[in-house]
Amino acid sequence: MNTRIKGNRGEDIAARYIEQNGGVILARNHCVRGGEVDIIFRQGGDIVFCEVKTRSNQRFGTGAEAVTPAKRKRICRAALDYAYRNKIVDERMRFDIIEIMGGKISHIKNAFEFIAPDGE
Repeated sequence: MNTRIKGNRGEDIAARYIEQNGGVILARNHCVRGGEVDIIFRQGGDIVFCEVKTRSNQRFGTGAEAVTPAKRKRICRAALDYAYRNKIVDERMRFDIIEIMGGKISHIKNAFEFIAPDGE
């Protein structure tokens, strides 16, 4: 199975998990030049920007380990764009990672802090 198909399946699993745990999906695959957020959802009073990583094993590390500082910066660039376009101000925002490995879901809340994209 190619990685894009595996990624899409993982994102579908993560979206169901989010909804089953009280989250409301606001957007999926929000893209801007130089960045993307897999799933954006509201949970409680928070707007959550979530990266989903699907792995069949840990041979190349965990999903969270794959979210490098450069990847975090790209996620933050897309999150900033989403917040701007949707006039989100004065709301709590956080960055989560959902790892899916062998059918097991691990949700890491507040996985990282906002990193200002270069030049912004």
